[in-house]
Amino acid sequence: MAIRAAIYVRISQDRGGAGLGIARQEEDCRALCSRKGWDVVDVYPDNDVSAYSGAPRPKWQELLEDINEGVINAVVCWHVDRLTRSPRELEDVIDLADRHGLELATVSGEIDLATPTGRMIARMLGAAARHEAEHKAERQQRQRRQAAEAGKVAGGGKRPFGYEDDRITVRESEAEIIREGARRVLAGESLASICRDWKGREIVTAAGIPWKPSGLRRMLASARISGRREHTPRRSWESTRPLLGEIVGDAVWPGTISHEDSDRLRALLSDPDRRRTNDGGNRSYLLSGILRCGKPTGEPGKACGWGMVGRPRSGVPRYVCPNTPGTNACGGTAANAERTDDQIRDMVLAAFESPTFMKRLREPDEDGSGLYEKVRADEEELEELAQDYGNQAISRKEWMVARAPIQERLERNRARLAKVSRKAVLLGFVGSYEDMLSRWKKMNDSQRRAVITAAVRSIEVLPANPRKRWDPDRFVIDWIA
Repeated sequence: MAIRAAIYVRISQDRGGAGLGIARQEEDCRALCSRKGWDVVDVYPDNDVSAYSGAPRPKWQELLEDINEGVINAVVCWHVDRLTRSPRELEDVIDLADRHGLELATVSGEIDLATPTGRMIARMLGAAARHEAEHKAERQQRQRRQAAEAGKVAGGGKRPFGYEDDRITVRESEAEIIREGARRVLAGESLASICRDWKGREIVTAAGIPWKPSGLRRMLASARISGRREHTPRRSWESTRPLLGEIVGDAVWPGTISHEDSDRLRALLSDPDRRRTNDGGNRSYLLSGILRCGKPTGEPGKACGWGMVGRPRSGVPRYVCPNTPGTNACGGTAANAERTDDQIRDMVLAAFESPTFMKRLREPDEDGSGLYEKVRADEEELEELAQDYGNQAISRKEWMVARAPIQERLERNRARLAKVSRKAVLLGFVGSYEDMLSRWKKMNDSQRRAVITAAVRSIEVLPANPRKRWDPDRFVIDWIA
Protein backbone atom coordinates (compact mmCIF):
# COMPACT_ATOMS: atom_id res chain seq x y z
CA MET A 1 0.00 0.00 0.00
CA ALA A 2 1.31 3.43 -0.94
CA ILE A 3 2.27 5.62 1.98
CA ARG A 4 0.53 9.01 1.80
CA ALA A 5 2.55 11.22 4.11
CA ALA A 6 1.74 14.57 5.68
CA ILE A 7 4.51 16.85 6.84
CA TYR A 8 3.72 18.76 10.03
CA VAL A 9 5.98 21.70 10.86
CA ARG A 10 5.70 24.18 13.72
CA ILE A 11 7.67 26.96 15.34
CA SER A 12 6.50 28.61 18.56
CA GLN A 13 8.03 32.06 17.99
CA ASP A 14 8.67 33.78 14.69
CA ARG A 15 9.35 37.36 15.71
CA GLY A 16 10.44 38.48 12.27
CA GLY A 17 7.58 36.74 10.50
CA ALA A 18 9.94 35.19 7.95
CA GLY A 19 9.01 31.58 8.64
CA LEU A 20 12.60 30.41 8.21
CA GLY A 21 12.35 27.78 10.95
CA ILE A 22 9.29 26.32 9.25
CA ALA A 23 11.08 26.22 5.90
CA ARG A 24 14.10 24.40 7.35
CA GLN A 25 11.88 21.78 9.02
CA GLU A 26 9.96 21.18 5.78
CA GLU A 27 13.16 20.75 3.78
CA ASP A 28 14.50 18.10 6.19
CA CYS A 29 11.13 16.32 6.34
CA ARG A 30 10.85 16.16 2.52
CA ALA A 31 14.35 14.67 2.36
CA LEU A 32 13.31 11.98 4.89
CA CYS A 33 10.15 11.16 2.86
CA SER A 34 12.28 10.83 -0.27
CA ARG A 35 14.62 8.37 1.46
CA LYS A 36 11.68 6.29 2.68
CA GLY A 37 9.88 6.38 -0.66
CA TRP A 38 6.78 8.06 0.81
CA ASP A 39 4.54 10.38 -1.23
CA VAL A 40 4.06 13.82 0.34
CA VAL A 41 0.36 14.65 0.16
CA ASP A 42 0.43 18.01 1.93
CA VAL A 43 2.33 20.22 4.37
CA TYR A 44 0.62 21.47 7.56
CA PRO A 45 2.49 24.53 8.92
CA ASP A 46 1.61 26.17 12.25
CA ASN A 47 3.87 29.21 12.35
CA ASP A 48 4.42 31.18 15.58
CA VAL A 49 2.12 28.84 17.56
CA SER A 50 3.18 27.16 20.80
CA ALA A 51 2.13 23.59 21.57
CA TYR A 52 2.79 24.19 25.27
CA SER A 53 0.57 27.25 25.69
CA GLY A 54 -2.61 25.46 24.65
CA ALA A 55 -3.36 28.06 21.97
CA PRO A 56 -5.37 26.79 18.97
CA ARG A 57 -3.28 25.22 16.21
CA PRO A 58 -5.42 25.36 13.05
CA LYS A 59 -3.19 23.16 10.86
CA TRP A 60 -2.81 20.57 13.63
CA GLN A 61 -6.60 20.25 13.82
CA GLU A 62 -6.79 20.00 10.04
CA LEU A 63 -4.15 17.24 10.12
CA LEU A 64 -6.15 15.25 12.67
CA GLU A 65 -9.29 15.55 10.53
CA ASP A 66 -7.44 14.31 7.43
CA ILE A 67 -6.06 11.34 9.38
CA ASN A 68 -9.58 10.42 10.52
CA GLU A 69 -10.89 10.68 6.94
CA GLY A 70 -8.12 8.44 5.60
CA VAL A 71 -6.53 11.11 3.41
CA ILE A 72 -3.10 10.34 4.90
CA ASN A 73 -1.63 7.33 6.67
CA ALA A 74 1.75 8.70 7.80
CA VAL A 75 2.99 11.82 9.55
CA VAL A 76 6.49 13.21 9.28
CA CYS A 77 7.89 15.90 11.56
CA TRP A 78 11.30 17.15 12.58
CA HIS A 79 11.01 15.96 16.21
CA VAL A 80 8.18 14.58 18.32
CA ASP A 81 8.06 17.85 20.28
CA ARG A 82 6.97 19.59 17.05
CA LEU A 83 3.77 17.53 17.23
CA THR A 84 2.98 18.26 20.85
CA ARG A 85 4.44 19.11 24.23
CA SER A 86 1.39 17.74 26.01
CA PRO A 87 1.37 14.07 27.10
CA ARG A 88 -2.41 14.14 26.71
CA GLU A 89 -2.18 15.12 23.03
CA LEU A 90 0.53 12.52 22.46
CA GLU A 91 -1.88 9.84 23.68
CA ASP A 92 -4.37 11.11 21.07
CA VAL A 93 -1.72 10.54 18.40
CA ILE A 94 -1.10 7.01 19.72
CA ASP A 95 -4.87 6.32 19.63
CA LEU A 96 -4.93 7.52 16.01
CA ALA A 97 -2.08 5.14 15.19
CA ASP A 98 -4.10 2.26 16.69
CA ARG A 99 -7.26 3.08 14.76
CA HIS A 100 -5.75 3.98 11.40
CA GLY A 101 -2.39 2.22 11.32
CA LEU A 102 -0.69 5.59 11.29
CA GLU A 103 3.06 5.65 10.78
CA LEU A 104 5.18 8.35 12.37
CA ALA A 105 8.68 9.32 11.29
CA THR A 106 10.90 12.04 12.69
CA VAL A 107 14.03 13.58 11.24
CA SER A 108 15.72 13.32 14.64
CA GLY A 109 15.12 9.57 14.98
CA GLU A 110 12.76 6.70 14.14
CA ILE A 111 9.61 6.20 16.25
CA ASP A 112 7.32 3.25 15.54
CA LEU A 113 3.99 3.80 17.27
CA ALA A 114 2.88 0.29 16.33
CA THR A 115 5.23 -1.25 18.93
CA PRO A 116 5.28 -0.93 22.74
CA THR A 117 8.94 0.09 22.62
CA GLY A 118 8.23 2.81 20.06
CA ARG A 119 5.37 4.14 22.16
CA MET A 120 7.54 4.13 25.25
CA ILE A 121 10.21 6.16 23.42
CA ALA A 122 7.57 8.60 22.13
CA ARG A 123 6.19 9.06 25.64
CA MET A 124 9.65 9.60 27.10
CA LEU A 125 10.46 12.17 24.42
CA GLY A 126 7.11 13.86 24.97
CA ALA A 127 7.62 13.98 28.76
CA ALA A 128 11.11 15.41 28.27
CA ALA A 129 9.74 18.03 25.89
CA ARG A 130 7.04 18.99 28.38
CA HIS A 131 9.64 19.24 31.16
CA GLU A 132 11.84 21.50 29.06
CA ALA A 133 8.86 23.67 28.05
CA GLU A 134 7.85 24.17 31.68
CA HIS A 135 11.40 25.08 32.69
CA LYS A 136 11.68 27.44 29.75
CA ALA A 137 8.42 29.16 30.78
CA GLU A 138 9.69 29.42 34.36
CA ARG A 139 13.00 30.93 33.20
CA GLN A 140 11.24 33.42 30.94
CA GLN A 141 8.87 34.48 33.72
CA ARG A 142 11.80 35.06 36.07
CA GLN A 143 13.67 37.02 33.41
CA ARG A 144 10.61 39.21 32.82
CA ARG A 145 10.29 39.88 36.53
CA GLN A 146 13.98 40.78 36.83
CA ALA A 147 13.61 43.18 33.90
CA ALA A 148 10.56 44.71 35.57
CA GLU A 149 12.34 45.13 38.90
CA ALA A 150 15.17 46.89 37.07
CA GLY A 151 12.64 49.26 35.48
CA LYS A 152 13.61 48.20 31.96
CA VAL A 153 11.47 48.70 28.88
CA ALA A 154 9.36 45.69 27.89
CA GLY A 155 9.90 44.74 24.26
CA GLY A 156 7.40 43.74 21.60
CA GLY A 157 4.18 45.23 20.36
CA LYS A 158 3.34 48.77 19.32
CA ARG A 159 4.65 51.82 21.09
CA PRO A 160 2.65 52.79 24.19
CA PHE A 161 0.38 55.82 23.91
CA GLY A 162 2.11 58.91 25.26
CA TYR A 163 5.64 57.80 24.32
CA GLU A 164 7.83 57.74 21.23
CA ASP A 165 9.02 54.58 19.47
CA ASP A 166 11.88 54.20 21.96
CA ARG A 167 9.21 53.80 24.70
CA ILE A 168 11.10 56.23 26.92
CA THR A 169 10.73 59.71 25.41
CA VAL A 170 7.41 61.37 26.27
CA ARG A 171 5.27 62.47 23.32
CA GLU A 172 3.86 65.60 24.92
CA SER A 173 0.78 65.95 22.68
CA GLU A 174 -0.39 62.49 23.77
CA ALA A 175 0.78 62.94 27.37
CA GLU A 176 -1.64 65.86 27.71
CA ILE A 177 -4.44 63.60 26.48
CA ILE A 178 -3.50 61.04 29.17
CA ARG A 179 -3.61 63.75 31.83
CA GLU A 180 -6.99 64.93 30.54
CA GLY A 181 -8.39 61.39 30.65
CA ALA A 182 -7.06 60.91 34.19
CA ARG A 183 -8.64 64.15 35.39
CA ARG A 184 -12.01 63.29 33.86
CA VAL A 185 -12.11 59.75 35.28
CA LEU A 186 -11.08 60.99 38.73
CA ALA A 187 -13.90 63.54 38.44
CA GLY A 188 -16.30 60.63 37.99
CA GLU A 189 -16.92 60.77 34.24
CA SER A 190 -17.53 57.45 32.50
CA LEU A 191 -14.97 55.93 30.15
CA ALA A 192 -17.56 55.68 27.38
CA SER A 193 -18.34 59.40 27.65
CA ILE A 194 -14.65 60.27 27.31
CA CYS A 195 -14.27 57.93 24.34
CA ARG A 196 -17.25 59.51 22.57
CA ASP A 197 -15.77 62.96 23.12
CA TRP A 198 -12.35 61.88 21.86
CA LYS A 199 -13.88 60.26 18.81
CA GLY A 200 -15.57 63.56 17.93
CA ARG A 201 -12.21 65.31 18.36
CA GLU A 202 -10.45 62.62 16.25
CA ILE A 203 -8.16 61.57 19.11
CA VAL A 204 -6.94 58.04 18.36
CA THR A 205 -4.77 55.37 19.97
CA ALA A 206 -1.12 54.69 19.12
CA ALA A 207 -2.44 52.18 16.56
CA GLY A 208 -4.46 54.92 14.89
CA ILE A 209 -7.93 53.63 15.85
CA PRO A 210 -10.66 55.31 17.96
CA TRP A 211 -10.50 54.75 21.71
CA LYS A 212 -12.80 52.17 23.29
CA PRO A 213 -13.68 52.06 27.02
CA SER A 214 -11.81 48.77 27.56
CA GLY A 215 -8.61 50.14 26.02
CA LEU A 216 -8.86 53.45 27.86
CA ARG A 217 -9.45 51.62 31.14
CA ARG A 218 -6.36 49.47 30.66
CA MET A 219 -4.19 52.45 29.66
CA LEU A 220 -5.24 54.62 32.61
CA ALA A 221 -4.90 51.71 35.07
CA SER A 222 -1.37 50.98 33.87
CA ALA A 223 1.46 51.97 36.21
CA ARG A 224 3.53 52.85 33.12
CA ILE A 225 1.91 56.28 32.73
CA SER A 226 3.18 57.22 36.21
CA GLY A 227 6.77 56.19 35.39
CA ARG A 228 6.66 52.93 37.33
CA ARG A 229 7.35 49.36 36.23
CA GLU A 230 4.61 46.82 36.67
CA HIS A 231 4.92 43.03 36.61
CA THR A 232 1.71 41.37 35.43
CA PRO A 233 2.19 37.64 34.93
CA ARG A 234 -0.65 35.76 33.31
CA ARG A 235 -1.55 32.41 34.81
CA SER A 236 -1.93 29.42 32.49
CA TRP A 237 -5.70 29.35 32.96
CA GLU A 238 -6.19 33.05 32.21
CA SER A 239 -7.15 34.01 28.66
CA THR A 240 -6.37 37.70 29.20
CA ARG A 241 -3.81 39.51 31.29
CA PRO A 242 -5.14 40.89 34.62
CA LEU A 243 -5.86 44.62 34.70
CA LEU A 244 -3.49 45.34 37.58
CA GLY A 245 -0.05 43.91 38.18
CA GLU A 246 2.42 44.30 40.99
CA ILE A 247 4.34 47.60 40.96
CA VAL A 248 7.95 46.49 41.42
CA GLY A 249 9.94 49.70 41.01
CA ASP A 250 10.54 52.99 39.22
CA ALA A 251 10.93 52.79 35.46
CA VAL A 252 13.68 54.20 33.25
CA TRP A 253 11.08 56.42 31.52
CA PRO A 254 9.40 59.50 33.05
CA GLY A 255 5.75 59.47 34.07
CA THR A 256 3.00 61.61 32.57
CA ILE A 257 0.88 61.68 35.76
CA SER A 258 1.76 61.55 39.47
CA HIS A 259 2.04 58.36 41.52
CA GLU A 260 -0.87 59.50 43.69
CA ASP A 261 -3.21 60.06 40.72
CA SER A 262 -2.14 56.72 39.27
CA ASP A 263 -2.95 54.91 42.52
CA ARG A 264 -6.35 56.59 42.69
CA LEU A 265 -7.07 55.57 39.09
CA ARG A 266 -6.02 51.99 39.74
CA ALA A 267 -8.28 51.82 42.80
CA LEU A 268 -11.25 53.30 40.92
CA LEU A 269 -10.89 51.33 37.69
CA SER A 270 -10.43 47.99 39.44
CA ASP A 271 -13.42 48.51 41.74
CA PRO A 272 -16.14 46.01 40.67
CA ASP A 273 -18.86 48.21 42.20
CA ARG A 274 -17.86 51.08 39.91
CA ARG A 275 -18.10 48.83 36.85
CA ARG A 276 -21.60 47.70 37.85
CA THR A 277 -22.95 51.19 38.57
CA ASN A 278 -20.98 53.20 36.00
CA ASP A 279 -21.08 51.05 32.90
CA GLY A 280 -20.59 54.10 30.73
CA GLY A 281 -23.45 53.32 28.39
CA ASN A 282 -24.86 56.05 26.18
CA ARG A 283 -27.52 57.14 28.69
CA SER A 284 -30.32 59.34 27.43
CA TYR A 285 -31.77 59.74 30.94
CA LEU A 286 -29.69 61.47 33.61
CA LEU A 287 -31.18 59.76 36.67
CA SER A 288 -31.77 56.21 35.44
CA GLY A 289 -30.97 53.79 38.26
CA ILE A 290 -30.61 56.60 40.82
CA LEU A 291 -34.36 57.09 41.19
CA ARG A 292 -36.22 54.47 43.23
CA CYS A 293 -39.95 53.82 43.18
CA GLY A 294 -41.50 54.93 46.50
CA LYS A 295 -45.00 53.53 46.01
CA PRO A 296 -46.17 51.70 49.18
CA THR A 297 -46.53 47.93 48.83
CA GLY A 298 -49.23 47.48 51.44
CA GLU A 299 -46.82 46.24 54.09
CA PRO A 300 -46.25 48.81 56.86
CA GLY A 301 -43.26 51.03 56.12
CA LYS A 302 -42.28 49.17 52.93
CA ALA A 303 -42.11 50.70 49.44
CA CYS A 304 -41.55 49.12 46.02
CA GLY A 305 -37.91 50.32 45.90
CA TRP A 306 -37.37 49.28 42.28
CA GLY A 307 -34.94 51.28 40.15
CA MET A 308 -36.76 53.62 37.76
CA VAL A 309 -35.76 53.77 34.10
CA GLY A 310 -36.26 56.18 31.23
CA ARG A 311 -39.22 55.40 28.98
CA PRO A 312 -41.13 57.91 26.82
CA ARG A 313 -44.90 58.09 26.38
CA SER A 314 -46.32 59.86 23.33
CA GLY A 315 -42.83 61.19 22.67
CA VAL A 316 -42.49 62.76 26.14
CA PRO A 317 -39.49 61.42 28.15
CA ARG A 318 -40.49 59.98 31.54
CA TYR A 319 -39.00 58.03 34.41
CA VAL A 320 -41.09 54.96 35.22
CA CYS A 321 -41.07 52.00 37.55
CA PRO A 322 -40.89 49.28 34.86
CA ASN A 323 -43.74 46.77 34.86
CA THR A 324 -41.42 43.94 33.84
CA PRO A 325 -42.76 40.37 34.08
CA GLY A 326 -40.87 38.18 36.52
CA THR A 327 -39.73 41.08 38.72
CA ASN A 328 -41.11 42.72 41.85
CA ALA A 329 -41.39 46.13 40.17
CA CYS A 330 -44.88 47.56 40.75
CA GLY A 331 -45.04 49.61 37.55
CA GLY A 332 -47.16 52.22 39.35
CA THR A 333 -44.89 55.30 39.52
CA ALA A 334 -43.89 57.74 36.76
CA ALA A 335 -42.49 61.28 36.51
CA ASN A 336 -41.76 63.73 33.71
CA ALA A 337 -38.03 63.34 32.97
CA GLU A 338 -37.19 66.96 32.09
CA ARG A 339 -38.92 68.45 35.13
CA THR A 340 -37.47 65.73 37.39
CA ASP A 341 -33.93 66.42 36.17
CA ASP A 342 -34.36 70.15 36.84
CA GLN A 343 -35.91 69.51 40.26
CA ILE A 344 -33.12 67.21 41.41
CA ARG A 345 -30.50 69.59 40.05
CA ASP A 346 -31.99 72.46 42.06
CA MET A 347 -32.24 70.34 45.23
CA VAL A 348 -28.65 69.13 44.93
CA LEU A 349 -27.17 72.56 44.17
CA ALA A 350 -29.14 74.13 47.01
CA ALA A 351 -27.80 71.49 49.40
CA PHE A 352 -24.25 72.04 48.18
CA GLU A 353 -24.58 75.77 48.96
CA SER A 354 -25.78 75.17 52.53
CA PRO A 355 -23.35 75.86 55.43
CA THR A 356 -23.95 72.36 56.83
CA PHE A 357 -22.85 70.66 53.63
CA MET A 358 -19.88 73.00 53.17
CA LYS A 359 -18.71 72.23 56.71
CA ARG A 360 -19.00 68.48 56.11
CA LEU A 361 -17.17 68.77 52.79
CA ARG A 362 -14.27 70.62 54.40
CA GLU A 363 -13.90 68.18 57.29
CA PRO A 364 -10.44 66.61 57.08
CA ASP A 365 -10.21 63.07 55.76
CA GLU A 366 -7.37 60.64 56.16
CA ASP A 367 -4.52 61.71 53.93
CA GLY A 368 -5.03 60.03 50.57
CA SER A 369 -1.34 59.25 50.13
CA GLY A 370 -1.40 57.14 53.29
CA LEU A 371 -4.26 55.10 51.85
CA TYR A 372 -2.38 54.62 48.57
CA GLU A 373 0.56 53.13 50.42
CA LYS A 374 -1.68 50.85 52.48
CA VAL A 375 -3.49 49.56 49.38
CA ARG A 376 -0.22 48.90 47.57
CA ALA A 377 1.30 47.15 50.61
CA ASP A 378 -1.72 44.84 50.91
CA GLU A 379 -1.64 44.05 47.18
CA GLU A 380 2.03 43.11 47.45
CA GLU A 381 1.36 40.97 50.53
CA LEU A 382 -1.38 39.05 48.69
CA GLU A 383 1.01 38.49 45.77
CA GLU A 384 3.68 37.12 48.12
CA LEU A 385 1.14 34.82 49.76
CA ALA A 386 0.10 33.49 46.37
CA GLN A 387 3.74 32.82 45.50
CA ASP A 388 4.27 30.98 48.81
CA TYR A 389 1.23 28.83 48.09
CA GLY A 390 2.39 28.19 44.51
CA ASN A 391 5.83 27.18 45.77
CA GLN A 392 4.19 24.88 48.37
CA ALA A 393 5.76 26.82 51.22
CA ILE A 394 2.31 27.01 52.84
CA SER A 395 -0.82 24.86 52.59
CA ARG A 396 -4.09 25.97 51.02
CA LYS A 397 -5.66 26.25 54.48
CA GLU A 398 -2.80 28.46 55.68
CA TRP A 399 -3.10 30.57 52.53
CA MET A 400 -6.86 31.08 53.02
CA VAL A 401 -6.50 31.94 56.72
CA ALA A 402 -3.72 34.47 56.04
CA ARG A 403 -5.47 35.92 52.98
CA ALA A 404 -8.83 36.73 54.63
CA PRO A 405 -7.77 39.65 56.90
CA ILE A 406 -5.55 41.15 54.18
CA GLN A 407 -8.36 41.02 51.62
CA GLU A 408 -10.82 42.56 54.10
CA ARG A 409 -8.38 45.36 54.92
CA LEU A 410 -7.67 45.93 51.21
CA GLU A 411 -11.37 46.25 50.33
CA ARG A 412 -11.93 48.62 53.27
CA ASN A 413 -9.06 50.88 52.20
CA ARG A 414 -10.17 50.83 48.57
CA ALA A 415 -13.63 51.96 49.70
CA ARG A 416 -12.02 54.78 51.69
CA LEU A 417 -9.99 55.74 48.63
CA ALA A 418 -13.20 55.91 46.61
CA LYS A 419 -14.68 58.20 49.28
CA VAL A 420 -11.67 60.50 49.01
CA SER A 421 -12.17 60.54 45.24
CA ARG A 422 -15.88 61.43 45.61
CA LYS A 423 -15.00 64.33 47.86
CA ALA A 424 -12.41 65.48 45.31
CA VAL A 425 -15.16 65.58 42.67
CA LEU A 426 -17.29 67.88 44.85
CA LEU A 427 -14.41 70.08 45.98
CA GLY A 428 -13.82 70.96 42.34
CA PHE A 429 -17.51 71.72 41.77
CA VAL A 430 -19.01 73.34 44.86
CA GLY A 431 -19.22 77.12 45.01
CA SER A 432 -21.95 79.75 44.85
CA TYR A 433 -25.26 78.65 43.36
CA GLU A 434 -24.70 80.75 40.24
CA ASP A 435 -21.19 79.32 39.71
CA MET A 436 -22.41 75.74 40.18
CA LEU A 437 -25.33 76.29 37.80
CA SER A 438 -22.97 77.71 35.18
CA ARG A 439 -20.64 74.72 35.51
CA TRP A 440 -23.60 72.33 35.44
CA LYS A 441 -24.83 73.70 32.09
CA LYS A 442 -21.41 73.08 30.52
CA MET A 443 -21.27 69.44 31.69
CA ASN A 444 -22.42 66.35 29.85
CA ASP A 445 -24.78 63.89 31.56
CA SER A 446 -21.94 61.57 32.59
CA GLN A 447 -20.23 64.43 34.44
CA ARG A 448 -23.52 65.50 36.01
CA ARG A 449 -24.16 61.93 37.23
CA ALA A 450 -20.69 61.94 38.79
CA VAL A 451 -21.55 65.05 40.81
CA ILE A 452 -24.90 63.64 41.93
CA THR A 453 -23.61 60.18 42.86
CA ALA A 454 -20.71 61.73 44.79
CA ALA A 455 -23.26 63.03 47.31
CA VAL A 456 -26.44 61.03 46.74
CA ARG A 457 -26.99 57.35 47.45
CA SER A 458 -30.47 57.17 45.90
CA ILE A 459 -33.62 59.26 45.39
CA GLU A 460 -37.04 57.92 46.31
CA VAL A 461 -39.95 59.03 44.09
CA LEU A 462 -43.26 59.02 45.96
CA PRO A 463 -46.61 58.64 44.18
CA ALA A 464 -47.89 61.82 42.53
CA ASN A 465 -50.41 64.03 44.33
CA PRO A 466 -53.46 64.05 42.02
CA ARG A 467 -54.40 67.57 43.20
CA LYS A 468 -51.06 69.04 42.03
CA ARG A 469 -49.88 69.43 38.45
CA TRP A 470 -46.27 69.20 39.69
CA ASP A 471 -45.29 68.08 43.19
CA PRO A 472 -41.65 68.79 44.18
CA ASP A 473 -42.24 67.09 47.55
CA ARG A 474 -42.36 63.70 45.78
CA PHE A 475 -38.57 63.42 45.82
CA VAL A 476 -36.75 62.23 48.94
CA ILE A 477 -32.94 62.20 48.69
CA ASP A 478 -30.81 59.69 50.62
CA TRP A 479 -27.59 61.65 51.08
CA ILE A 480 -24.21 59.98 51.50
CA ALA A 481 -22.94 60.85 54.97
